[in-house]
Amino acid sequence: MTILNRRCVVLHSGGLDSLLSLVIMKNLGFEAIPLFIKTPFYDKDINSIKEQLEPFGVELTIKEDFKGYMSMLKNPRFGYGKNLNPCIDCKIFFYKKAKELMEEAQASFVVTGEVLGQRPMSQRSYTILRTLEKQSGLSDLVLRPLSAQCLPETKMEQESIVDREKLYCIQGRARKIQLELAQNLGIENFESPAGGCLLTDVQFSARLEEAMNRKEEFHNPKAIELLRIGRHFRIDGFKFVVSRNEKETKELLENFDLLPIVMCLNEPGAVGVFLKEPHMDTIIKGASIVKRYSRKAKNLVFKGSREFIIDIKPMRGEEVNKYRIGGINA
Repeated sequence: MTILNRRCVVLHSGGLDSLLSLVIMKNLGFEAIPLFIKTPFYDKDINSIKEQLEPFGVELTIKEDFKGYMSMLKNPRFGYGKNLNPCIDCKIFFYKKAKELMEEAQASFVVTGEVLGQRPMSQRSYTILRTLEKQSGLSDLVLRPLSAQCLPETKMEQESIVDREKLYCIQGRARKIQLELAQNLGIENFESPAGGCLLTDVQFSARLEEAMNRKEEFHNPKAIELLRIGRHFRIDGFKFVVSRNEKETKELLENFDLLPIVMCLNEPGAVGVFLKEPHMDTIIKGASIVKRYSRKAKNLVFKGSREFIIDIKPMRGEEVNKYRIGGINA
């Protein structure tokens, strides 16, 4: 039997709804512990989130479980949305991590910024919200301050740990009420609403699906990180990623510099990285692709277990498309 106290874990995404829920609980006199769940597909600036929380005197807790998340992603019990977004299973995963922290911190319930009817999959009905609770072992222990008055009472409300009259009944996708509430609560630093999750993106999902059956790549954090940038190719079974602009070139050079790389020798241009070093024929094909996107370059250089200069013509468009992952426009 759960003994309720005035300590709670707040699932915090950095968005307005979760921030509002956190501040509401703080104002009601609760010790609120914000928890951010880090995944490979929801790119957030952790420092910005920490700065966002500074005025409220709380410290962000971060949890990450790459292996567990990828296992869930490959076989979601409740399936995917329009692309590779397992929204219901993802939320259950988050709830379970919140439950872990709840037990570690000796808190007695979990708070979320969920708004009834706001999301088409994970928040579309009370039935779905109840499913999230049951599947994560948190039945009646999840408080949603923004929609609480629209929902049946939780254990916390029934036992008068939380005053239901000081919670809200917000429903649907409109943001007007939340924005007004933020102003009333003195919240100035918050993110604009956005999708955020790469798993809802058509092109990204195509790349991820292509990698899904390649165990070595699907369970490699660096390989998953690479999915979000560049042009993607599969050459003789080897993954090859080529930058599309100066920003991506810089990112590949700085963050993936330990991978085998093809780059321009003396002139600016695209760069391409292999996830692992291939044989010579594949390196030459990759270099020909890089040359196609680096017209001003005279020579290229390969840097891996060995280093050598490559003088080659650019690959023709129809041949490039044979290797491209996700179709001609990817």
